[in-house]
Amino acid sequence: MTDTIWIVLIEDRHADVEALPFSSEERAIKAARASAPDDAESVAGEELTDSMRKDSWVFFLPYGSEGDCVRVVKRTMDRGETP
Repeated sequence: MTDTIWIVLIEDRHADVEALPFSSEERAIKAARASAPDDAESVAGEELTDSMRKDSWVFFLPYGSEGDCVRVVKRTMDRGETP
């Protein structure tokens, strides 16, 4: 079992930030796309900034005029820390 997870972060200025964990990058990106309006345009992986990639972003989908967006970040579960 891998300890890598992908988190979908949905930031809508009219609701709380939502964080949804997934076991694969593909499933996370599919869910991220489904959570955004149909007319939103994604920022492809090669167009992510160096800073975004450094922070483990793998997908970014801005929408609306108020900074609403959905993104996928790659993380390590528990980071090997003991309780």
